[in-house]
Amino acid sequence: MKNKIKLFLILLVGLIVLPISVYAKTYNTLDLKETLADDGIEEAFEKYTPNKDAITIYLFRGKGCGYCHAFLEFLNSITEEYGKYFTLQSYEVWNDSDNATLMGEVSEYLNNPAGGVPYIVIGDQVFAGYASDYDEGIKEAITNLYNTKKKDRYDVLTEMKKHPKKTESSSSDVNKVLTWNIIFIALAAIALIVYTNFKFKEIGHKLDKIIESKTERKVVEKPKKTSPTKSKKTEKSKK
Repeated sequence: MKNKIKLFLILLVGLIVLPISVYAKTYNTLDLKETLADDGIEEAFEKYTPNKDAITIYLFRGKGCGYCHAFLEFLNSITEEYGKYFTLQSYEVWNDSDNATLMGEVSEYLNNPAGGVPYIVIGDQVFAGYASDYDEGIKEAITNLYNTKKKDRYDVLTEMKKHPKKTESSSSDVNKVLTWNIIFIALAAIALIVYTNFKFKEIGHKLDKIIESKTERKVVEKPKKTSPTKSKKTEKSKK
């Protein structure tokens, strides 16, 4: 019985963990220095260390994209002055389907379609594409978000986790989780049935052995003969 309970608990834990592992996703991201190196851009700053209070710029890019390269050149040029205000988290989407899906989800969440790359998100502000005309607006978005109290800063990925919207992609993920739940419950039920049947058979074999051993004992044991008792009257008559 204890083993049966253990098995059930293991299956129950699996039921909880499996959907989470199915739903959870990891994305390939690069920070500022890694992104510059990946795009073949030489750093134009020295001793850059992101401030712990810095805001995050989310960049969805394609490797080899000219406009993405131009934006990174601009970011590289202002890091000496503005680097204490921001960190970069970039997602390459042309060669990474998960990153591309995330870009679609972010753009849908912000109600600002991503027609291509670069797709730049700073707080709740979106810069779709890049041109030098955006430079002042990008710098202003960085400083404004940095000067906002940390607890009041808008971060799209954090908001998506806290307050998910029902989108086509999220519905698809929910359906996947439900499917895995059904599959796992079915497997758990089968495992329990097999285990229970095995236990019943084992108990049945033990009972058969006990019955057989008792039967054998009855056959082997012979009834004892008892000598007849002489009555007192018979004994007196002999005397």
